[in-house]
Amino acid sequence: INILLQIDDISTINTISQVSRKWNEIANDNTVWHNLYISRWGELRDPVIRHQNHNYKYLYQKRLQLNKNWTELDVEPRLIIGHDDSVYCVQFDKNIIVSGSRDKSIKFWDIKTLECIKVLRYHQGSVLCLQYNENIVVSGSSDSTLIVWDFKTGQVLRILSGRHGHSAPVLDVRFNDKVIVSCSKDCTIKIWDLETGILKRTLHGHRAAVNAIHIHGDEVVSASGDCTLKLWNINTGECIREFNGHLRGLACVQYNGEIIASGSNDHTIKIWNAKTGQVIRTLEGKDGHTDLVRTLAFDNERIVSGSYDQSIKVWDIKTGKLLKNFKNAHGSWVFNVQIDASKIVSSSQDRKIAIWDFSGDIECVDTFLS
Repeated sequence: INILLQIDDISTINTISQVSRKWNEIANDNTVWHNLYISRWGELRDPVIRHQNHNYKYLYQKRLQLNKNWTELDVEPRLIIGHDDSVYCVQFDKNIIVSGSRDKSIKFWDIKTLECIKVLRYHQGSVLCLQYNENIVVSGSSDSTLIVWDFKTGQVLRILSGRHGHSAPVLDVRFNDKVIVSCSKDCTIKIWDLETGILKRTLHGHRAAVNAIHIHGDEVVSASGDCTLKLWNINTGECIREFNGHLRGLACVQYNGEIIASGSNDHTIKIWNAKTGQVIRTLEGKDGHTDLVRTLAFDNERIVSGSYDQSIKVWDIKTGKLLKNFKNAHGSWVFNVQIDASKIVSSSQDRKIAIWDFSGDIECVDTFLS
């Protein structure tokens, strides 16, 4: 078994299993398949589920089937129609979807029944961005403020604004266990203490609106209308690297510590090596978007992008091949896409939230989800 634990190639394991009855028994050992599973997809994210007993060969096979579903299954979206205006941002988990809208509200939806289960109102303008965890929701608005809410009660815990706050709409927000990071049309990025709400520092350097940010560890990457990406150290405020290559302003970005994906008004998506600043791949051409790439999300398998051309596209992250193209995903501009292992949740100027579920008849999908 120790020898097989060094192997992370499923075809090799299958070949070994055919050598003899003894090798077949070893090759089907749950420890071997656990190792194969985590080498491809990582540990199961939910700590409660992770510590349960699982048949990892079964889970591996079901996860492969789920991957196949992303390209082969014809999926019709389930729709949530409950906001009174454009829906700018969404985040979801296996139980709920949280959305922010031009109607100034944040709404919580049951992901199975699609019922609205909670509404938060306090912003004086559009809710342009949000992030939540099990304790708090942080939202940013065209009213130039950030609000920290209690996740369970919906109570306003803190408003980040005033003399040290942003002087124009807050376009994106991210937080970790130490800081809240926000960016704005005022061309700045601000770093706030999560516990106290005190402003720690303001990052200057972009020459146009900072439209999107993404945190990984002690770093934040920013995407601006000035056509550049910048990678910053959160603790020092130092600009580590600048990324040049897009021909028009940037609208969206994601960073995982190794690669950065960005979407632009030049209609392309670029994948960058975060360490060198070099472009690994550009997604464009006949399969590409024909308008602003407003939003994207990626994992180890795929990139999903949404555009003002009203389409949502699914790409293979390793090859750049287009896997799926939802041509008229929404009736207007696509503002946000978020993904997990089994679904896309998207929002649009058409006031709708769409849920594209690739689970098919796989019953154990919740096991894969965070």
